[in-house]
Amino acid sequence: MSNTCLLAVLVGGVLLLLGGEGSSQLAVGDRHTLVAIRKGWGNPRHLASWDPAAAAADHCSWEGVTCSSNATTSRGGGVVTELSLHDMNLTGTVPAAVCDLASLTRLDLSNNQLTGAFPAAALSRCSRLRFLDLANNALHGALPRDVGRLSPAMEHLNLSSNRFSGAVPPTVAALPALRSLLLDTNRFTGVYPAAEIGKLAGLKCLKLGDNEFSPAPVPVAFAKLNKLTYLGMSEMNIIGEIPEALSYLTELTELDLSVNNLTGAIPAWVWRHEKLEYLYLKNNTLTGELPRTVTANNLTGTIPASIGLLAKLSDIWLDDNNLFGELPPNLGKHSPINSITIANNNLSGPLPEMLCAKGKLNYVIAFNNNFSGNLPANLGDCVMLIYLMLNNNQFSGDFPEKIWLIPKLNTVTIQNNDFTGALPAVISPNIQWIEMGNNMFSGSIPRTAIGLLVFTAENNQLDGELPADMSKLANLIELKVPDNRITGPIPASIKLLLNLKSLNLSGNQLIGAIS
Repeated sequence: MSNTCLLAVLVGGVLLLLGGEGSSQLAVGDRHTLVAIRKGWGNPRHLASWDPAAAAADHCSWEGVTCSSNATTSRGGGVVTELSLHDMNLTGTVPAAVCDLASLTRLDLSNNQLTGAFPAAALSRCSRLRFLDLANNALHGALPRDVGRLSPAMEHLNLSSNRFSGAVPPTVAALPALRSLLLDTNRFTGVYPAAEIGKLAGLKCLKLGDNEFSPAPVPVAFAKLNKLTYLGMSEMNIIGEIPEALSYLTELTELDLSVNNLTGAIPAWVWRHEKLEYLYLKNNTLTGELPRTVTANNLTGTIPASIGLLAKLSDIWLDDNNLFGELPPNLGKHSPINSITIANNNLSGPLPEMLCAKGKLNYVIAFNNNFSGNLPANLGDCVMLIYLMLNNNQFSGDFPEKIWLIPKLNTVTIQNNDFTGALPAVISPNIQWIEMGNNMFSGSIPRTAIGLLVFTAENNQLDGELPADMSKLANLIELKVPDNRITGPIPASIKLLLNLKSLNLSGNQLIGAIS
């Protein structure tokens, strides 16, 4: 079960505080009830601690049993408020005796092998029950109409992953306190009670997916559920478009409409939703273009590998999030990537080898991540590349020399990595901005980069002399090359750099003075 849909059920303050003898009688009765429940299930080994012959005197210490701290006594333990018996390989039916535990507020029987019909009549006697989880069992048949007779205090009802069939009765929504309703992964058919569910004003989690409901659009009635954080409607024969009305679900963090028959474009509100973190729309017939910008923020998790299979994907803008893991290895192989902007995340691993396979790549903006390894060798063949911003990563190996000759290249920021290799004497005259400090580059300051505005290369292994005729670099406004191995005199022509505002040549082996 998704943690998104797991609600805490408060039990403190809901019990009547009974005096000594009355509380003691309730406790003794609860002990006898637990023994009867165990016997009804055939004395399973996971409930060995419930064996009256060997069990501890205080039943509140038995496996899966929680008692109220407000009603303990010195004779016979306390009053049972919770049973958490998930993953215990239990078989048989849900025992009617469970509601002889008069103060029970929480019942978790999930992930067992229980069979039979939904015991609505028996469970309706649990008048204080707030949490009921029967997920991942083998319960079957139709939900009875009296399912609405469960405790009016019910906040969490989970019937996921069973074999329930037939129509979902409208009375399932007759529980006004519901915060989560999970009916997914069953065999329900027909029309589900959308209008009634839409009146559950406090609902935070709704899962209906993986059922054979009759084809129908996303109900506009669900737009009233403005406290929803999770809406799961995958594989349930949804038709039509994603309704604009869902934009009113301003608290939504996860939306799953995958594997349906949705048509039309993805509405703009989806990409602007401030709290949406997970969006699943795969296996539909949606059309249109993805937007150039996505303003929904704080995305987490990994980038799905399937993105690398999108044949028409041109722009990826995922910067300033909390994404981690590696980029899809096939990214660029099937799609004409124009720009990839993924800065300020926690992404790692190498850049995909085929990132520029279609030759359309203009922008690679991936600074402030944890990328490592060598750059793809064919990155130097990206003749359309304009911006290459890889600073503050862990890249290593020789920087592809051909990159410096890309004719449209304007900006290269690769500082704070572990690059090696020689900076060639000839680089593209269109380059205006180079920041390459804190690497292990060798070579000399380029003499042909007549368009340079900024050149910073502190703490490398640059050698040779400064260009004798600095006037060819007349556009420079910043030149910083401290802590390298540059030798020779400081050329007098440096005074011709009339636009220069910042100069740092310290930590080299220069001689002479600036005159």
